[in-house]
Amino acid sequence: MSTEPQPSFEDIFGPELFDDAGLTPPAGPLLDPNEFFAGSDGETVGTLVTGPGPQPRFDGDTSQLPAEVCWTLQELVAAPHISDKQRKHWPVVLQYEDVLRSRLSELGLILEINREHRHAFTRQADDPNPLSRTILRTRTLSLAASALALYLYQQYLMSPDDPVVETADMLDHMLAYKRPGDTDEAAFHKKIMTAIKLLDDAAIIKPVKGTTRYLIYGVITSLLTIERVEALRERYLAIERGEAIGVADVEAEEEDTHA
Repeated sequence: MSTEPQPSFEDIFGPELFDDAGLTPPAGPLLDPNEFFAGSDGETVGTLVTGPGPQPRFDGDTSQLPAEVCWTLQELVAAPHISDKQRKHWPVVLQYEDVLRSRLSELGLILEINREHRHAFTRQADDPNPLSRTILRTRTLSLAASALALYLYQQYLMSPDDPVVETADMLDHMLAYKRPGDTDEAAFHKKIMTAIKLLDDAAIIKPVKGTTRYLIYGVITSLLTIERVEALRERYLAIERGEAIGVADVEAEEEDTHA
């Protein structure tokens, strides 16, 4: 292992790492998983749709789907993702996968289900027809948030059954790469907290009430693919080898998270 000092994030990502631009997320409803439950073996846990056929939810309702399926369909469009900790929606996703996939397809959306980490989300389909409309909005993570997301990804893989991280640990991780000569500790701390807030708003992490910890959602394994993780790691290795990486080679991660 190299004994040389660890390269700074500025060397890797460029001077824009902690720019404030683009850190304000778009307004909109975000996932609020108030009903957590624990599945001991990763199997479907929760209430399946077993009641009578479709019942009108409101005056003029013509849907042929049970109300629970309609609400889950709405959640898939409106929320960043659905996890197995949502008793009312996750079992419905698995039970009515084909129906939900078809209904979303009609809107130009693709249903993604990760059974290993037990989450589902929708992404915009690449429909070249000019009549096609974009339903989901793209959220771009800042470079600082992307770097922090890589750290959270690694923490999740180390403890997927208890994926929590302390705020202090996130701060310490980012402070280790503080630019030399930067003496404004308060401003630097604020920028790191802004990056944490951005990941919270994107429903990648969620604060644990009454603590300074954050829950890491399994959806991070879909947002940070193996290819993206390896690309970030390669930047570290390139710096250690003495190879220069220009700012032009740095791109902010664009994720199909939606609010």
